[in-house]
Amino acid sequence: MGVCAVAVAWFPLLSITSLPARSYNEGWNAYRQWMTVAGVPLYGAPSGLWTTNYPFLSFHLIGLIGGARDKMVLAGRAVCFASLVVAALLAGRIVRKIAGGWAGAVYAALLLFAGLGAFYGTGRAVDDPEMLGVAFAMLGLFAYLRAARLSAVAFAAAAFALSLFTKQDLLVFPLSVALHLLMTRNWRGFAVFAGAGVVVAGGLLALSYHLDGVYFLADLFRPRAYALRNLSTETLHYLLHFAVPLVIAVAVLRRAEGLPYRGLLIILLLCSNAVAVCFSGGDGVASNIFYPALIADVLACVCGLCWLEREGRYFAAALVVTTLAVALIVPFQLYADVRAQQLLPAATVQVLQAVALLRDAQGPAICEDLLICYESGKPMDYDPYYVGDQILIGRIREDDVLAMLAAQHYAVIQTAGRPEGRFTPAVVRMMLARYRQVMGGADYSVFVPRA
Repeated sequence: MGVCAVAVAWFPLLSITSLPARSYNEGWNAYRQWMTVAGVPLYGAPSGLWTTNYPFLSFHLIGLIGGARDKMVLAGRAVCFASLVVAALLAGRIVRKIAGGWAGAVYAALLLFAGLGAFYGTGRAVDDPEMLGVAFAMLGLFAYLRAARLSAVAFAAAAFALSLFTKQDLLVFPLSVALHLLMTRNWRGFAVFAGAGVVVAGGLLALSYHLDGVYFLADLFRPRAYALRNLSTETLHYLLHFAVPLVIAVAVLRRAEGLPYRGLLIILLLCSNAVAVCFSGGDGVASNIFYPALIADVLACVCGLCWLEREGRYFAAALVVTTLAVALIVPFQLYADVRAQQLLPAATVQVLQAVALLRDAQGPAICEDLLICYESGKPMDYDPYYVGDQILIGRIREDDVLAMLAAQHYAVIQTAGRPEGRFTPAVVRMMLARYRQVMGGADYSVFVPRA
């Protein structure tokens, strides 16, 4: 597992300063992070052709760390990778607390680091708040397991509140702890946990309103399209990677009645997997929605392995199967990393060309790769993913977008190779009718108004 961890760590560290965006969210997050530095409220106005539907905390933290406009993406990537390391280390400490022994703790840390890196390679070092939120959630879970005093329960609640105001989809961790407190009839612990959580979350909500405006909840709960195809694709991807640890965890926990915190592990397994599958159908949702389920699988599986070792039954077979199940997916990510490293120089040249063209154009821009608009100094004006999603559910009128394109409102438009990605067919037709291509490539194209 140590070899596997090294195999998934080299590429994100080697390319951490590279310009091509690793995901659509990198440019999206960079805009919000810079808004906190520039003093622009994140939720200061009703949503138009873009919105901020993530909580505020990560944007301010990365803004403070990055400091300068051209350092935001690097700061976000560095924080993400450090958060992955912290989450893996905390996974090891959690296993040691539940099952005892350093061997299981080290194995759990390496298994989580390598498994998560091979499961969703983009998430290893990307300017996105998900991994930072996971680190806060793991800190809360670790604090709860060490809750010899009620103050530790309150600290766990505070850590969970920080995780939720970093990324809202991490609700499953405090939910599982609350259910465990109720299941064990720890009424005082539940009262402290709920009270501390409400106080800290309320304080963070008030701080959000004070710093960033009154439209936070309106943006956070803005609906998005739901696709069963996305649900089936992401769920299958998750099961192909982590079905074996999940099955071993379920099989062992059914019998491991003497395992400490067995009830918490079962609750976390059930809640995290059910919530992840449900949320995975959201338009634009990526594989990182399964991070809580993946973490629950690893914690329960390794704790189960430690129990099997003490029982002296099936331990070697279960350990080998678990290790191979994760180790065999690492070469696929390694191949993708090597290929990406080979293509990186050519992709960098294309990005720099696109940035130069956008910087020279006088007027607003549309970018399918938002990082290109961000690097060229264009203001956030049009989010292709958000507009396409809201057109799909009827919240934005497609005719209004077509009218702007017909009037050549935008001075330049950048698309991902061919303009069929995040734009509706009617928008693409209008774009091609009113704009001409001045740069074309496999991954990046640029259009300007026709004379």
